[in-house]
Amino acid sequence: MISVIIPVYNSAPYLRRAIDSVLEQTYENVEVILIDDGSTDGSDSICDSYISDSRVKVVHKQNEGQAKARNIGMDLATGEYVAFVDSDDRIEKDMLEYCIRLMQKEKVDAVLFDCFMSEDLNGVMPSVNEEVKRIAGQDILPFYMTESTRNSKLYSPCLCLYKHEKLSQLRFREGKIYEDIDFKYKYLKRCEAILVSNQIKYFYFVSGDSTVSGKLRQKNFELREVDDIIYNLTQEEPDERVRFLGKVKKARTAFSLLGRMARYGVVETELDEKTTAASLQKELRKNLPILLKAPIGMKRKVLALLLSVNYGLAKRLLRSQKSIY
Repeated sequence: MISVIIPVYNSAPYLRRAIDSVLEQTYENVEVILIDDGSTDGSDSICDSYISDSRVKVVHKQNEGQAKARNIGMDLATGEYVAFVDSDDRIEKDMLEYCIRLMQKEKVDAVLFDCFMSEDLNGVMPSVNEEVKRIAGQDILPFYMTESTRNSKLYSPCLCLYKHEKLSQLRFREGKIYEDIDFKYKYLKRCEAILVSNQIKYFYFVSGDSTVSGKLRQKNFELREVDDIIYNLTQEEPDERVRFLGKVKKARTAFSLLGRMARYGVVETELDEKTTAASLQKELRKNLPILLKAPIGMKRKVLALLLSVNYGLAKRLLRSQKSIY
């Protein structure tokens, strides 16, 4: 059995699509765990409308955040395997069958796959020629640290099928954002072998108000906390590659925050852009030597240099060429 955990909070326009995409899977031995996190838009009633399906469990709780909802879902899960789906997304009809077939055939502890990001709810996920790579032992953490430095999609807990037994005592940090980064790291550290597929099996809905929601706010500085966690975890590893990539993760904090602010602006009631930019620029300049040696694209290295010396110019560039960052 595969337990699919869906945390739900005020996603009524999309929720049925998410739930139905799981219930209509070609792999039928599933349980769907809906954790209603104090919704006020009717999502709670939508969850209850599925109770008649014996595969569905529904829990209603006060609003405490996505991490808490996922943790409750893991406590309730009875399947041998676990997957996560967000309530405004959907999955390909064969996602679960594809992943469990690979996992059982190759005897691995996780299958990672790709997603399609779109603002169009009716967007069609593209088809790509299959490439599957096996990564084992001491190469798993270097892979995760390197590839997540290049592409933050890898942090998502939704782009993976997990073994339930490997999740024992592993939980998301509650009341935080960016809690998925260290969760994924800790899980992969427990794995003996994983498969990484380029197949696109998950539809990630990007809200059209990203310019507003993307603005830098005080909450985003919790990135420092998770970067410190990852740094401390990596420095315990014997592999020099992992230790260096942990330093890169910590060094990227100011770059990520400054880049976000340059691209989207700030929530003015929480932060002063000029003061915040000056502070982050100082930190970024200190960390440039590490970033310039990091496994990131040349465009990003140039952007890091530009942000460190001329925030205004970098801001104009980012807002005209959003694909760079």
